[in-house]
Amino acid sequence: MSEKINEFIKFIIVSIIPIIIYSSMMFLEGGECIYAESVSKESYFQVNLTKDVKYELWVVDYVGPEKIKISIRKDSYIVLEDTFMLMHPEGDYLPYHPSFTVKENGTYQVHAKPLDSGTVSIGILEFPSRRWSIKIDSEHKKDVKLQTPSELKEELGI
Repeated sequence: MSEKINEFIKFIIVSIIPIIIYSSMMFLEGGECIYAESVSKESYFQVNLTKDVKYELWVVDYVGPEKIKISIRKDSYIVLEDTFMLMHPEGDYLPYHPSFTVKENGTYQVHAKPLDSGTVSIGILEFPSRRWSIKIDSEHKKDVKLQTPSELKEELGI
């Protein structure tokens, strides 16, 4: 019976926590998550991307693989290709949320290959979100305080 409870807890951690993290980051950053996936083995996915839109690739997990190689491409056109390394104790991967744009609309292939064991959450966020964009007129602009991920997590109590 305790094995079933342990498996249920692992399921909750692997499925619910990434959703909470992505939702929080999407709200804080103003981007919209257009793609999210948990990866534990070499995987291929497809995602529709639009020309002249800014995207960010998020790789997040506290106990994921030490390294993961990710590429985004359409045929021979490589949009992004890099090996992400887990930084301890923050749980962030470097390079940190690289941004990219594509030169044509269409379906792009995402290839993720963990180089160590573990599960990692991958997301592509669109900025600004077409659904949640907020326009601020110049009279009401506020100064923005830039924070490191660790400072932001500390401020939010994460």
